[in-house]
Amino acid sequence: MRTALILLGVLLAAAASATTYKWVDSKGVTHYSDRPQPGAEIVELQKAQTFQAPAATPAQRPSSRNQQASEAVSYQLDVWKPENNETFQNTGNVVSVKLRLEPDLQQGHAIWIYLDGKRVDGLPASGSSFDLTGVPRGTHTMTVVVADTSGASLVSSPTITFHLHQPSLLGPNRVRPTPR
Repeated sequence: MRTALILLGVLLAAAASATTYKWVDSKGVTHYSDRPQPGAEIVELQKAQTFQAPAATPAQRPSSRNQQASEAVSYQLDVWKPENNETFQNTGNVVSVKLRLEPDLQQGHAIWIYLDGKRVDGLPASGSSFDLTGVPRGTHTMTVVVADTSGASLVSSPTITFHLHQPSLLGPNRVRPTPR
């Protein structure tokens, strides 16, 4: 590999010069140089292939009436569950998300939920009620986004923080048997 890189470097350097020489030494190793050697032959190198990019043109807006209509939609998004800074006790690692969206979701648009900055996969792309499963205990952030067909965000909710406490044998909310 190193020999190939050296050879490539020599060839590139040689391409910049006027003449390149090639010869094989007594051990059978092929050499290239810009200086003549005894028994060397002149190598005709082709000019480097180049490419001239065409001038950039401004992007065209979609002309489809449906795409233009869907781009013109202005959504109002409100997440009403969970509330900001809400604490959940003993949910079994499930957090219910409920939202209001006006107007109704247009065809091709999708609702995405981000938990702790990462998109939650496996949820339906539409609806007003979602269950986040497998949420570990602790403090979490959540944002809901409505995205168009290209995945660009059309509207997003404010970031909501919630806390999930799981039951513990030592916890103060533990159900204790009543004395007899």
